[in-house]
Amino acid sequence: MDDELRFHLDSRVEALVKTGLPRHDAMRQARLEFGNPEAYQDRCRESRGLRLIDDLIIDLRFALRTMRRDAALSATVIMTLALGIGATSAIVSVVYGVLMRPLPFPEPERLMMVGARSAKESFMPVFGPDFIEWREGCHVCDSMAASAGTWLSNLTGGAEPDRVLIGRVSQDFFRTMGVQPMLGRTFLPEETGRSIFGIGHDTPVTAVILGHGLWQRRFGSDPSVVGKSVSVEGDPCTIVGVMPAGFSFPKNAEAWIPASISPKRDNAYLSVVARLRPGLTAADAQADLAVIVHQINARQTDDERRIDLAVHPLREHIVGDIRSSLLVFLGAVGLVLLIACANVANLLLAQAASRPRELAVRAALGAGRRRIVRQLLTESVLLAVIGGSLGLLIARWLLPLFVALAPTDIPRLESIVLDRSMLGFTLLLSILTGLLFGLAPIARTGRAPLTLSLQDAGGRAAGSVDRQRLRRTLVVAEVSLAVVLLVSAGLLLKSFVLLPQTAIGFNPRGLLTASITLPDATYPTGAEARAYYTQAVERIAALPDVQASGIVNALPLNRYGARISGSFTIDGETEERRGAWARKLAVGGDYFRAAGIPLIKGRLFDQHDTESSPGVVIVSESLARRFWPNQDPIGRRLNVGFGNETWREVVGVVGDVIQDDLGERRLAALYQPYLQVMDARRWLIVDMTFVVRTTGPPERVAAALRGTLAQIDPNLPLYGISTMSDIVAHSTTDPLFYTVLLGGFSLLALALAAAGVYSLIACSVSQRTHEIGIRMALGARRASIMRLVIGEGLVLAAAGGALGLAGAAAVTRLLTRFLHQVSTTDAATFLAVPLVLGGVALVACAVPARRATRVDPIVALRHE
Repeated sequence: MDDELRFHLDSRVEALVKTGLPRHDAMRQARLEFGNPEAYQDRCRESRGLRLIDDLIIDLRFALRTMRRDAALSATVIMTLALGIGATSAIVSVVYGVLMRPLPFPEPERLMMVGARSAKESFMPVFGPDFIEWREGCHVCDSMAASAGTWLSNLTGGAEPDRVLIGRVSQDFFRTMGVQPMLGRTFLPEETGRSIFGIGHDTPVTAVILGHGLWQRRFGSDPSVVGKSVSVEGDPCTIVGVMPAGFSFPKNAEAWIPASISPKRDNAYLSVVARLRPGLTAADAQADLAVIVHQINARQTDDERRIDLAVHPLREHIVGDIRSSLLVFLGAVGLVLLIACANVANLLLAQAASRPRELAVRAALGAGRRRIVRQLLTESVLLAVIGGSLGLLIARWLLPLFVALAPTDIPRLESIVLDRSMLGFTLLLSILTGLLFGLAPIARTGRAPLTLSLQDAGGRAAGSVDRQRLRRTLVVAEVSLAVVLLVSAGLLLKSFVLLPQTAIGFNPRGLLTASITLPDATYPTGAEARAYYTQAVERIAALPDVQASGIVNALPLNRYGARISGSFTIDGETEERRGAWARKLAVGGDYFRAAGIPLIKGRLFDQHDTESSPGVVIVSESLARRFWPNQDPIGRRLNVGFGNETWREVVGVVGDVIQDDLGERRLAALYQPYLQVMDARRWLIVDMTFVVRTTGPPERVAAALRGTLAQIDPNLPLYGISTMSDIVAHSTTDPLFYTVLLGGFSLLALALAAAGVYSLIACSVSQRTHEIGIRMALGARRASIMRLVIGEGLVLAAAGGALGLAGAAAVTRLLTRFLHQVSTTDAATFLAVPLVLGGVALVACAVPARRATRVDPIVALRHE
């Protein structure tokens, strides 16, 4: 372009010289005719898109110089954004990993969970015969399989006896899931398993498939492991396959054995999964299987045996209720990011107050408004991208911490990673954030002609009014959002504080617990199981430092054992009083005294309550109060509700106990001696927990307990050895996690809001130096100046607090499932948060207010 222009210019000069003009005049005339060569070059570059690149490079260089000039402000902006973007990226990674990341199965969108539905339950297990009819009659299914749950089971072989999570699945389970073993094969039709709770065929297990992790841990990744033998609950099993890494369905299974499918419609215990044909949906499966369900219901004479059908995508079934919890915390971190953006916008507005002349000069030199806006956006986006890069480091540190501390009920924790998709999301979030907080100073820049900034101070003062109004609005928004988070965190904190104070109904101090499971193969009858427990309880009671010992099939606040709840019948009650509901427990030894459960009335079980004596039962206080109000329950009779049961006499009433979670109400309970559990219900006492009250530290008795039980049967692994105090403390970990998570967001939001109030008041004091000087020259006292400055900040905090409380009243309804003994509109919390906010705002205003009182009136009067 240079050569071309020079050629034409020289040619025109020569032509003019030939007409008689002097060369100097000819050169001037030629330049006038051609115009500015740089303009031609600019138009050429613009037509090729190069000018935008040049401008961007120039803007980036200028932005870096601006950041270096205002290093403190830039560092503050970057750190604010790093915290907001880092926390947001971490929570979004969690939400994406749990809720959105594809399941580790081929074509997971074709996988559906099929279950029963009633008026009380939206999704229930399935009867064995119903599953068989569904599998044979489903026209929209490629395949259908069932699981009888995942159970901690004894496994021996390859190492010491161990407890392993073993899934019980039907033959077509792996084909339905679309996953094949990396070694060996899946189950054959003739390979079946033992019954569960007396449900199904009771045949020995002969085959087992190992999970990848178990194969590595116990068998050293031995490729020749297929064909070797192990023992599962006492049954010799051949290892027929090893699954690939990452497959652990259902419920974190480490190995799989064949499930026993009951031919009787006597108990629903199966979870059914179906793989639909390509292109079909859950609605298609619902319509197809509804025909079969209608036929099954038509054959039922008992209304309680009739069911409705529920078909859910597998992803929804796995995620369950955790979706709402994660979305709540995603919303919380979104509020933090908005507060960070408002704070940064406030800071940039304060910076913009010192740049009108600079921008006006650029405009006077020919920069258009679009060009200036592009420069300002480049500066804000550059700050956001640098902050987002630091935020990635924060997210990378937060994610492992989140996974380590997360509640056990959060599924798919292994899917939470900071991968390329999250890197792209963070980059996009940074750019959008930069555009968002960069709009505020740009909006103020575009309100009036830039040339006014070259005029006197009065023009600047007048123009700053609108800017101050916008900054105040942003601070009010920051405070209101922070109040919403503070109230939410306050409710969770109060709930967590009250949780340990819950009356649990027993005394955990000085209590040692340990669990054991009796395999079907080596203890096939109820009599053999009872004999083992009797011998074990007697030996444990004789150990040194043991004050009392007992045994229970479902330890409070623990997950081991048969946790059975159901109906029972009271002798002499009318039909209207039937259908009672209670937890059904089997106990032995000196369980109540060992656990510290008080006896309210009557007696406890003793050595006379055996399998040959009349049936007895102990009831909880709430059950006695409900069914025998103002009456003596001792001597009353009831049927515990199992098949072929006889009437049992109530011999005692004990205190209510919280069985499952600290946040639940104490359920009614029925206790029967394990010695009187019928042989047909051996499953009720397969898993039992020893409860030992010690005179010294419980840990000191643990080794003796393990050795004593090993003497009876060395092949039975003792597991779950823990003090009851630790179990109670562990029950608070989930509420603690959510409280700390939301509390951290709230404290971050409060700090950002306080910083916003501080920066606004500090900037206001700086801009009003002249005014403050006049006031002080006219006799204003320091106290009045303090009140003036602090009052401005407190008014903003009060306005934001009022809006925030109104918003919190609506938002905290989402926290209902996290709260225990605390209302979502708890008055104490709603009163405490404004007081905390007022104190923080007072401190934030005090520093610039104190600075204002030290202004020298003479210097202030000269200030401009």
